[in-house]
Amino acid sequence: MKINTGHGCGCNNHKACPPMPASHEVKSKSTGCDIDTFLIGGTEETVVLADVSVETLVEADIHLPTFATDIKNIRKNVHLTQCKATPDSSDPFRVKLFVEGYVHKNIQFVDGGSCVRDFSVNVPFRCFDFVNLINPVAFPFEDPFSSKDSGNLEIREISKDGMSADRCNFGSITFEINNEPIKCKLLASQVDQWDILGDFDTWGRFNKITEKMNVVLFLKLSQKQQVAEPSPNGSSAETINDKFKRLTRRR
Repeated sequence: MKINTGHGCGCNNHKACPPMPASHEVKSKSTGCDIDTFLIGGTEETVVLADVSVETLVEADIHLPTFATDIKNIRKNVHLTQCKATPDSSDPFRVKLFVEGYVHKNIQFVDGGSCVRDFSVNVPFRCFDFVNLINPVAFPFEDPFSSKDSGNLEIREISKDGMSADRCNFGSITFEINNEPIKCKLLASQVDQWDILGDFDTWGRFNKITEKMNVVLFLKLSQKQQVAEPSPNGSSAETINDKFKRLTRRR
């Protein structure tokens, strides 16, 4: 009875995009389909937009669980928790890149009893910036940078007295554009690190490491795009792109 009456209070937390809530289904009437096909040569391929290197400076204080007399080894591995590129509204040859992650460190140190111990920590980092592309971001139907059309155009009939709109008789034109996402892949990484020991006791042991790092990421940005072949006879027949623009044009 109440499966479709949620008030959207956000009581349930979801790390990923949650599924749509259950909806009521109504009876409807529909007719046959009117189908058009559009001849276009070419293939749908993954196009590399750019290979990118990203550098960010990171500083962190690491406190060991016990006092130590020596650091034997620090093993480092880079993990990304976010690598998202979004189109720039002013330039298809530029994207906004959001990168977050952490450097996982396994520290081997000698404690006060001459035993070698392991201690693992994650040092987070983040970096947001614009990236210039070699190949432009592609949009399948229309260029959103130049389009001024609304995604929801409301249509109303004139009321019987001709002085206003009929509030009980209306329609709308709604459209959505499903663009291919920009993929981000971590190809390699490098961590240039400098360690400063601190918090010494009277016996010369320490339990604090201040790390200053330069984290370098080597990324590949790509997008699946329609790669069309040129028309051999210069044909100007309507394409699926043309039809979409014609149907969504303001009336």
